[in-house]
Amino acid sequence: MATSTTAINTTPAIAATSAPTAQLSNTSNADFDRFLKLLTAQMKYQDPMDPTDPTQFVAQLAQFSQVEQQTKTNALLQGIADALAGNGKLSENAALLGKSVKTEASTLTVPEGGGSVPITVDVSATGLKNLRLEVLDARSDVLRRINLNAGTTDLSFDGKDGNGNPLAAGQYTVRVVGEDDANKRTTAGTVTVAGKVTEVRRDSSGGYNLVLDTGAVVSAADVTRLGS
Repeated sequence: MATSTTAINTTPAIAATSAPTAQLSNTSNADFDRFLKLLTAQMKYQDPMDPTDPTQFVAQLAQFSQVEQQTKTNALLQGIADALAGNGKLSENAALLGKSVKTEASTLTVPEGGGSVPITVDVSATGLKNLRLEVLDARSDVLRRINLNAGTTDLSFDGKDGNGNPLAAGQYTVRVVGEDDANKRTTAGTVTVAGKVTEVRRDSSGGYNLVLDTGAVVSAADVTRLGS
């Protein structure tokens, strides 16, 4: 049986700082407009018998410009720090390379060209009948049912439907279910995937996926056991 979560090709993007910078620029422009209005009002309503020294206006304008530039610099530095922190997490997860991991899985991935991936099914519910593992497509149609016994069962998903036809490469939902006394379908257990980490990938949401030697792709956040 083949298990995995879909692989997601991503590119770490330092450009994420562009949106905050644009927002900061708009805010700074608005503040600068307000400053000019206040400065104009100050000049308009100054005492004509004792006018303010023009050099004071220039000094105020220079001070505002310095504050504006410092604020922009701080925002850019924060963006760089956030990007470096993301790369640091990638390096931390890279320490998992070559390690054996075990994680729960709610999906299986049929690889290009077919192939089987071992999985473990744990039936934890009691008092249910017709225990089975179901494989579903994106429309939640059941493509395959595999009968189970109570307890732990090691299986190998061969990437085929209930008629023995190969499934198209891609991701399929899996669930462990049974019926109660009222014949209502109920969750009966979990599917777990195990293997050695061969690659670490960052996905579009900023999370990290682990590629296993079995062909499975699992989320690093879902890992429940780690070995040597």
